[in-house]
This record gives sequence, C-alpha cells and structure tokens, in this order.
Amino acid sequence: MYADFPQTNQLTALLQAHGIADVVACPGSRNAPLLHDFEQAGLCLHAVTDERSAAFVALGIGLATEKATAVCVTSGSALLATLPAVAEAYYRHRPLLVISADRPAQWIGQYDGQTLPQRGALKPYAPTFDLFEPHTPELHWANNRLVNAALLALHEAGGGPAHLNVPLSEPLFGFNTEALPPERVVSRITPEVHSPLPEELVQQIAEARLPALVVGQYDEGDLRAVAEALDRQEQLLVLPEILADISGSLRMEVFDNLPDDRPELMPDLVLHAGGNFVHKRFKQRLRRSGCKVIRLSLDRELTDTFCHLDTEVTCGPLPVLQQLAAGLPSHHDGVKRARAFYEQACLRYRQPVPSTESGMMQAFGALRTVLYETSAGYTLHLGNSSTVRVASRIFESGDFPIFANRGTNGIEGSLSTAVGYALKMWGPSIVVLGDLSFFYDANALWNTHLPPNLRILLLNNHGGGIFHQLPGLEASPAMSEFISAGGQPYTAEGLARTFGLGYHRVASAEGLVPAMRQWLQTEGRAQLLEVALPPCP
Repeated sequence: MYADFPQTNQLTALLQAHGIADVVACPGSRNAPLLHDFEQAGLCLHAVTDERSAAFVALGIGLATEKATAVCVTSGSALLATLPAVAEAYYRHRPLLVISADRPAQWIGQYDGQTLPQRGALKPYAPTFDLFEPHTPELHWANNRLVNAALLALHEAGGGPAHLNVPLSEPLFGFNTEALPPERVVSRITPEVHSPLPEELVQQIAEARLPALVVGQYDEGDLRAVAEALDRQEQLLVLPEILADISGSLRMEVFDNLPDDRPELMPDLVLHAGGNFVHKRFKQRLRRSGCKVIRLSLDRELTDTFCHLDTEVTCGPLPVLQQLAAGLPSHHDGVKRARAFYEQACLRYRQPVPSTESGMMQAFGALRTVLYETSAGYTLHLGNSSTVRVASRIFESGDFPIFANRGTNGIEGSLSTAVGYALKMWGPSIVVLGDLSFFYDANALWNTHLPPNLRILLLNNHGGGIFHQLPGLEASPAMSEFISAGGQPYTAEGLARTFGLGYHRVASAEGLVPAMRQWLQTEGRAQLLEVALPPCP
C-alpha cells in the first residue's frame, strides 16, 4: 500500500519510469510519505543520517553506477545541508536529484519548526521544480510535467543536479493507496553529430607547430581509447590530468617544470576538455603562453580556463576526438619530438620513492607498491589539497579509476563520496585523505550498511599540511592554530570502534608496506589504516 498523497505516488512512478534506482534516504517525518512510497516501489534505499554526507554518498553511487541518483531529505535546514554536494555535482556534470519534502508556504516566517523558503534554495547550482498539492486534474497534469522536466534536466548541458520540492500537508501518515498511477513519460532525443568540426578547423590543428589535447577531471570514462590512439599515432600531444582517466598524466608533472629555453615543447594550439586541474602551475604556464585554445564542452558558462579561448565546440569531446583520430595525419613532427621528451622525463616519476622524501610521499610510494602487487579490481579516491597533489606524482591515470571531489575543491564529502561508490562496486574502494578531510566528513561512517570493501588510508599530520606550502603564510601568527588547524592530536581509533571498522596504526616508514598489505587483504568489514606522520610545523 502506498501513501495517500497523489504527488508522492506520481513522483515514485516517474522515478521508476526514468530509471532512477538508487535513493539515499535521510530520516525525517515530513519526507516519511516519500520514503514509504520509494520503499514500497522497490527502489534501492540507502540510509544516511547526515544530509551533507548523504548527498555526497548519492554522488558516489552515481559515479559507480554511471546513472542518475537521488537523495531524499525532510524539510527546512536539511535541504540546505545538501548544497556542497550539489555544487560539486554542478561543476562535474553529475546527474544528482535532490528530493525535499516541504511544509505549507503560509507558515514561512511564522516561527514554525523546519519551515523556510525551499524554492530556489539550491540555486544557482540546481533549478527547483516545485510541485503542487494536486486537488484538480489540471494540477495533476502540471506535476507530471514538472517531474518529467526535473528528470530531463539531470541530463541537460552535459549533466547536472536538479531539485524537486514536494509539498506535504498534515495528516502525513495514511498508507491506503493500492497502486501507483500510470504516468506519462516524456523523453528527449539529442541527435548525434559524428563530425562536429568544420574542415578548416581540422586543418588548423594539423598545421599547428605542437597541437596538444589537454584533459582535466573527466568522469565519463569514454575518452581513454581514442585519446590513447591519438597519442600512439603522434597526432596530438596528450596531456591528461590524473583525474582524466587517460594514461600519460605524469606528463603534467614534467610540463610543470619545463625549462624556459625549450619553447618547442610548449603547445601553440590546445584542445581543452574536461573539468578542474590539480596542477596550478600548469594552468598558470598556459595562461602566460600565446597558445590558441579550442574548448570541447557542453558547459553552461563560456569556459576560458587558460585565458586564450578562440573557439568553443558545443558538444561532448568524444565525437570531436574520433573525428580528429580519423582526419589528422600521423607522426606529426612537433608531436613526435615532444612526446619522446615527455616520455623520457616521466621515467623518474616511475622510480621507487627515495627515503629522503616526505612522510606523505613515502606513504603513497608504499601504497603504489602494494596496489601494483594485486590483480583485484580497485578504485582510488583521493582527498583534496596535499593528498591529491602528492598522488599525481606517484600514480598514473588510466591504470585504474581515480576519483576526487575537484568540482569545487572543498574538503567536505571526500569520504562520503567514496562510501557511496563502494556501496555499488564489488572491488576494494580505497580512499586516501588527510586528517582534516577525514574528521570533517566522519559522519560518512554513520551508515547502517557501511560497505565491507571500503578501505580508508588516513594520513594524519595533525593539521592542514597544504597551508605550510603557501609562500608568505608562515609569517602569520595565526598560521598554526587558526589557519591550518594544527596541533590537534586526534586519532581515529575511537571513531573506528564507534562505527565498527577494523583499525590499524603505523608510525614508521618500514612498517608501511606490511601494514598496507594486511589492511588491504583483511575481509569482513571496512578497514581503516592510520599513518602517523610528523606533525605540521
């Protein structure tokens, strides 16, 4: 039996029809009719108490399933807590649906509990589709149109978040409806374009001194084969970010440190795809250059990351790269020379980590050793700031999936996103993060179905290490306590016990590899390995 609300019944029927299978459920009374209907309809519910964490868990589930996912919250401030994940989804083009229950509008501003304006609460990152309490056939039709519009909006402009706001008036808890209603399903067809570039633009790329393909964070996973073919045939110099899922990301480290007297190694024409970059110096160097940039994107904004945008191609990058792989000449002289240089320079990054390197580098070097010993399919999730930057010097994209919340680059949600991913994947989901990111997102572990394939590597140096790498900041007397949150001697052992994780701690470089082997191979429940690093200065 379903709830006695036509709007929740309509929504549930249309979620099923549009293929929304996973809903992260947050507790509450106002959204209880929604959760009841979702459970009765056989949707896969995942219980997460903290709404901020829950929205990131939904994001991680979507990364694993490569489908749109939903998070359902109650009214009031619960909705506002989803905003960080919504912003992340917006900048990463992830289809995340936020479903909020709402209270009668007449009580807004009247000191009634959990009552505030919810329409537009997630703007500018997600449009709100505000349903009606359908007392007439016309309003029933309007709700059908609005729900269809919201679900289609998840896939507009390359994908993104949307907000469905569902008003529910008391009494809330009647469950006497025998079946979901038949609902009209609206579909949208976007014609495929197989050759999006005009011939004169292909010719400009072919005649460039050093044409390069630069790929930022890219979650779709469909560019690897064509990008590697362009690289192998020396048609373009491929410069991928570690989060691009394309082999060759260590070239980004080489590019960061190119000598100024080698201008022939700097691209004069850049094809730019994907999102954010870890490498700040890479962006700054391209901005100082005189390169011509062609952006391949469905972004809503005009994206000019390198300050030299010449042409925007409004489609996904895959058909463009397929056209270029078929149309560009092979073994371009400039690409051939530059590619040989980059490959030779990359060799030093593939060597064992010297003992003189930092504790964080030592930890990542040990992790690389252990991961490359196993044939089990695993994914790597990285926290932000120091963690993802150090990983980019150790790991190569394309070897296995690597994720990080780099849409907006905040530390929140790193652990929650990894938990969501692990919920839908069978192999080890490994998340590496620092102590600030871990403790800030510790509610990710407050999950009644914490996946046993989750492996957390906590690099604990008691503060934000990235702040100590910013020139000039060390002169501030507020640096240690207030800016980098240093000097906090917290450990994760108590949290691990509270949430039922296996816990291990290692404090020496010599113990890293054996501790990581045990941590990775132990089965039965999620495991946390805490690496004690020297405290931040």
